[in-house]
Amino acid sequence: MQFRKTIPAIALGVVSLTVPIAASAGTDSSSPAIEATTADSSQVESATLTDNNGKPSRSLSVKAAPKGAAKAATQSEKVFSTGEVTGEEFSSIGLSWKKESAVDNGLTAETRIHRDGAWGPWQNVPLGLDDGVAEEAKRAGAPAFYTDDADGAEVRFTSPKGSLPQDLKLSFIDPAKSPATSSSSSDREPRTAQAGQPDVKLRKDWGADESLADPGYKTQPSIKAALVHHTVTGNNSYTQEQVPQIINGIYIQHITVLGYGDFPYHFVVDRFGGIWEGRKGSIEMRPGTEIPGILGGHASGFNTNTFGVAMLGNFEPNNSEGGEDTGPDPKPTEAMTTSLADLLAWKAGQYELAPEGSTQLVSAGGGGTNPHPTGTVLDVPVISAHKDVNVTACPGAKLYETLPDLRKQVADRLGSG
Repeated sequence: MQFRKTIPAIALGVVSLTVPIAASAGTDSSSPAIEATTADSSQVESATLTDNNGKPSRSLSVKAAPKGAAKAATQSEKVFSTGEVTGEEFSSIGLSWKKESAVDNGLTAETRIHRDGAWGPWQNVPLGLDDGVAEEAKRAGAPAFYTDDADGAEVRFTSPKGSLPQDLKLSFIDPAKSPATSSSSSDREPRTAQAGQPDVKLRKDWGADESLADPGYKTQPSIKAALVHHTVTGNNSYTQEQVPQIINGIYIQHITVLGYGDFPYHFVVDRFGGIWEGRKGSIEMRPGTEIPGILGGHASGFNTNTFGVAMLGNFEPNNSEGGEDTGPDPKPTEAMTTSLADLLAWKAGQYELAPEGSTQLVSAGGGGTNPHPTGTVLDVPVISAHKDVNVTACPGAKLYETLPDLRKQVADRLGSG
């Protein structure tokens, strides 16, 4: 991918111009340009915004936050902006930073997207500061932010402390570059359909490039609980045709940008009721087989003995998690909750889990959003939410409040209600 940055005029008589996102030989080193790192794959172009000490690169403009706003700016508050960056098409943007970096808890990010020849409105970008960092990740970062087919973005950060994370990068993600979107790189078929199994679409159905993921399966001995999440990918009104592209963007962001070994969640459920396999082996896993369980990357310190199901969307009211305006009551659709209940009943039946019961999980530590030291034993519902084990808003208040009824639906499907 090739991107160019529009540099706004900073003095009378100076016109705007564009420069390549990757500085080429002979480029004036004094020109403020988005400096791209070598792309990790054909699907991603990344630009480094800060160095290893958190110092902004010359690609970021810096200014004091405006005073007199509804929330008065502190003396140290600053706004950092990339300016307008345009180029080839992409469908998601990603933000990532050094895993060990300190991050201002008040840090916010906004973006506006360029498509069809026009710039859209500013939107909050969820940074995932309350979602923790999975043990397998090599970098910390935000969820993939779905932009649809765009060809430009401008991102600005506001920090009350006037600081940015170390080695902050902006990534443009284009799953269409994946060879799997034109011809599947995996011909793996599910084994004979299991009793109670709902219709689950395979990884190849959303275009997974299997060459990116770690080889083999990440197995674990068993499953004791399900953890429900939401993806906060920036768009609650996506179309059915866009679902594979959104899921693929999550995959590429987590593997290529954040350094995960595979898709973070075992399954994804979309608003149309579609169920999709996320992490490899999640369909096949069941007790008494060579794949008794698959270890996920969805909950800091609590991936062992759990599996994660992510609802595609944002279910936190009033857009507080970022992206498209969610309004005061962003409930999951009936099709979505029905499919979630079907999926959980299938796996609960396999692992002989009591849907309305509780179980014990042991923390693997990790700090951050996991406040439970290594070895801490938690009593949690068998069907829990991400926020039941980590300090996070996930899966959003409006999805969380449906969990008691969801447990009953699953029990009814298993004849134990």
